[in-house]
Amino acid sequence: MHLHPGLFPKRTALLAGFCACLGLHTSYTSAIGYSPTLSELIEPQPISNTLTIPFYKLAHPHQQVSPYQQVSPYQQDKQQGVGAAQPLTLPSFVEPSAPALKPTVIKEKVVKTSISVAIIIDDLGYNYEQGLKAMQLPGAITYAIIPHSPKAQFFAQEAQKHNKEIMLHAPMSTINHKPLGKNGLTGLMEEADFKQVLNQSLLSLPSVKGMNNHMGSLLTQKSQPMSWVMQSLKQSQLYFIDSRTSAQSVAWDIAQQYGIPSLKRDVFLDHEPNEAFIDKQFKLLISTAKHQGYAVAIAHPYPETVAYLSLNLSRLHDAGISLVPASELAKRFSPNQLSPKITKSVRDVTQTATR
Repeated sequence: MHLHPGLFPKRTALLAGFCACLGLHTSYTSAIGYSPTLSELIEPQPISNTLTIPFYKLAHPHQQVSPYQQVSPYQQDKQQGVGAAQPLTLPSFVEPSAPALKPTVIKEKVVKTSISVAIIIDDLGYNYEQGLKAMQLPGAITYAIIPHSPKAQFFAQEAQKHNKEIMLHAPMSTINHKPLGKNGLTGLMEEADFKQVLNQSLLSLPSVKGMNNHMGSLLTQKSQPMSWVMQSLKQSQLYFIDSRTSAQSVAWDIAQQYGIPSLKRDVFLDHEPNEAFIDKQFKLLISTAKHQGYAVAIAHPYPETVAYLSLNLSRLHDAGISLVPASELAKRFSPNQLSPKITKSVRDVTQTATR
């Protein structure tokens, strides 16, 4: 049997020794042409200093290596295990260096809060034709639907179909005692009756995201009824917009106390439904938004209003202003949703804003 170590001299030597113990005749040739006897496998003998390094160990086949740099097969094996043999010194080979990589510079992205407005179209639910045209306005208009009105369910479904946000437009008592219907909220009601009427209105429009007051110049001045309103909204996790039908309204302040995302109406667009006045108020909306960073406008589904908005909503974009749903604006700019430092800044600006 002829054994050749190839690249595994230690294993081949051990195998040769094992075969010798069994009485098998073997010939063993090391990787450098050296054939040790069985006794040498057991007890290593000094080797000649005329050995040459195998071809695969040299950088060049004719390159000579000093005898003091040569290592016997036994010493090669011993270097792989435990021993003090001198390491084989080979001609150095330096790989070509790769081009240096330039460090990656990660620029921090600066996110600026855009100026935003919400436009709420009130009083949907009675006039089908006007309401439908208002519902077809482009962009993120928010629609306030009067509960239990003849077309309330239709407009709620249309809004959902076209991905429009709706809110409850809750009738509230007025200073001049305007009729409210059976779903109106007054200060003369007991707490249980008050909350039952409000909750039934909310349940009638399950896709609402928030609420504002329809009329309410009297009720919004009363702290106790407004607390009942906010308790119901808190339970349903809805936002609140104070329509500001009275300068003495306490609705927004109480909403803030309850931790409800809430804002005040900044501009009425069309309490004089003619193009000249609406244009004046629209300009006021833009200037207010630029001054305080946001603004809330309320309008109605009047033909004049719908016609004007369909032609001029693009002016918001031209002015660098985003039109967003009322829910988004309330969550972003309600003082009770902001950090204390930002809250103070918003309040300071709000106090000086033109209303």
